[in-house]
Amino acid sequence: MNFVDAAAALLLNLSGCAHAADPIVPDRFVAHWAGSPDACGSKADDLALRIGAKHIEYWESQGPIRASVTRGNEIALIAELHGEGEAWLATASFTLSDDGLQLVDRTTIPGREVVRHRCPGTAATRPN
Repeated sequence: MNFVDAAAALLLNLSGCAHAADPIVPDRFVAHWAGSPDACGSKADDLALRIGAKHIEYWESQGPIRASVTRGNEIALIAELHGEGEAWLATASFTLSDDGLQLVDRTTIPGREVVRHRCPGTAATRPN
């Protein structure tokens, strides 16, 4: 089973957690994230990521979030991305640090964790 199938199954099987009809990302994940604290505001940061309540934007692609599932500090998303003249469905899985300042991405580069840092001025609420 590939990750897309696993994420879709997760979204369908978690009762009370899936938000397929209205995929709103919890406030604690909503932010501008950068590859390093010094990269915040840089136009050259290829790890730049903006997560909104209903939209996600990577370095060269962006689009609406179609489904989301959260469990504690973890979130799985399915987004309809577009960029460079193409459109596709993509899955993403992130884990937020306990202090809300780092976001670990395990899907952008398969087999590797990418740590992004919350940029100043992007509010966060502590996980429950």
